[in-house]
Amino acid sequence: MTIQVRNPVAPEHATLLTPRLVLRPLSWADTDAMHAILSDAETMRYWSHPPVTSIEETKASMEKALVEDDTVRTWAVTTDGHACLGWVTLFGVRDGIAWVGYILSPAARGKGYGEEAVAGALNHAFGAWGLHRVAANIDPRNHRSAGLLLRLGFTWEGTQRQDFVYGGTYLDTGVFGILASDWQKRRENPPAPLPTLRHGPAILRPLKASDADALHAAYGDPDSMRYMPHQAHDSIEQTRDKMLSMASGARSGWHWAITTDGGECLGWALLLKETPAQVNLGYILTPAARGKGLAKAATAAMLRYAFAVLKKNRVEAEIDPRNAASARVLEACGFTREGIRRQGYVRLHGEVVDNCLYGILASEWTPANGGDET
Repeated sequence: MTIQVRNPVAPEHATLLTPRLVLRPLSWADTDAMHAILSDAETMRYWSHPPVTSIEETKASMEKALVEDDTVRTWAVTTDGHACLGWVTLFGVRDGIAWVGYILSPAARGKGYGEEAVAGALNHAFGAWGLHRVAANIDPRNHRSAGLLLRLGFTWEGTQRQDFVYGGTYLDTGVFGILASDWQKRRENPPAPLPTLRHGPAILRPLKASDADALHAAYGDPDSMRYMPHQAHDSIEQTRDKMLSMASGARSGWHWAITTDGGECLGWALLLKETPAQVNLGYILTPAARGKGLAKAATAAMLRYAFAVLKKNRVEAEIDPRNAASARVLEACGFTREGIRRQGYVRLHGEVVDNCLYGILASEWTPANGGDET
């Protein structure tokens, strides 16, 4: 199959407007503002180089960002067209493919400006510029950036292991990407905000990338993982990679943190896309959260969301037949044990095991057993 590669010409470096921001072309007049950002240790913690220590280093970074050719466009992030709060840049453009980068001052963070600025750059990239793909490379430990990219529709495409050196140490790179077709679909059908669900002792809030640390208490625990199709994770990086791959894959679905107060993450509850009529339900709890009724409450809350909100006809769950605790949870929530898939799982260490299929239909679900949506 032959693909016609487009190499669109960069449009004029124009000011971009978003609901709250004015993204104007970066200029040398922004040097002092950018020096305050690039020299801040906390801001630069996950950057590709250490904080700058002189105005000359900042000017060198500015010089790269201010290149005026068809490969780079950099905008100052502002709220009024004047004071620079950071930058967003499209760079390395070739054959219709670009990379996006962004950085904000400490005072501008936590307000959604980063997500809004990147969205503005993507509108320009896939609109006026006519690009085919935009990629982003981040430090996998940068939970905030990972969450920002996933919310905008990027797909986590993998981890390049130890592919660059920072401070004398080899570090990984998390690779994210979005295609023009992905962005167009998202604009035509913007995703509805994921609601918080409540039932009994459980409050299910939207899962965040920063929950990886808490979830590693479950995924890194051999006892918690003894009935899972893979072994306990050896590192937080494995847990983080699993979260990102599940949240951005073809079956991405809906993901919540299981909590009792809307705060601390005690587990992961998820509905994965199977067919237009069906979703697959799953959950895992940290060791300290087990035995408190949270699994049953989370399952009940997700059933209500699947049947009453998503209008699915069927929810199914697969478990190891030896997992008596999960079997009790599913049966208490109205699931029917439908059979055994013999030797349906191969665990990472080579053990071949059965898996047990449970299902519940919309016609069998009782709304009184569901959770409250907020």
